[in-house]
Amino acid sequence: MKLEHLTVNYDGLTVAQDLTLELPDRGMICFFAPSGTGKTTLLNVLCGLHKPQSGQVLGLEGKRFAFVFQEDRLIPELSARDNVGLVLDKNRQELAETFLARLGLGGWEKAYPDELSGGMQRRVAIARALAYGEQHRGEVVYLFDEPLKGLDEQTAGEVLEVIRTQTAGSLSFFITHDREEAQRLSDVIVCFAGPPLQVTQVIDNRK
Repeated sequence: MKLEHLTVNYDGLTVAQDLTLELPDRGMICFFAPSGTGKTTLLNVLCGLHKPQSGQVLGLEGKRFAFVFQEDRLIPELSARDNVGLVLDKNRQELAETFLARLGLGGWEKAYPDELSGGMQRRVAIARALAYGEQHRGEVVYLFDEPLKGLDEQTAGEVLEVIRTQTAGSLSFFITHDREEAQRLSDVIVCFAGPPLQVTQVIDNRK
């Protein structure tokens, strides 16, 4: 896939100016850069939530997107299971319990967000994206915007393994400020400076 001559403005800021970048069609790609550089806006451009002023994203046509946002975005009136099930077809609701269990939330399926800790809410949000991706396996691009934020080290490691296993063979984008986390998870790390976004280094861990 390729970002071709992207110029992106957001909230009065030039996030990207004529940015061109070629990326693999599969694997985990990490966007690594300081806060405020524009990484989240770039993810939003990839999935069509934000339109660039000029340029285009090539290679993601017809794809669905499973997005873990920086915010959990859970519906307070729904249980953990129903928050995950919201993105699933009626005949695939079992995936909600499957992924909650894989992320260590077995037994908490009927709990509401305000009954869960911040780290548990985070895992519900991750379960929702992974379950949606499983339902649409082969059609999905995964977007993870600091997915491990708020998780303790042990839980983060366990969740990372679930993410790695579940997204194998797919195209995924991952934002983190943790260099060790980036090295552990990513096939390719794209280091940015900015704004506007400028590629300073591309590390290919597949070699």
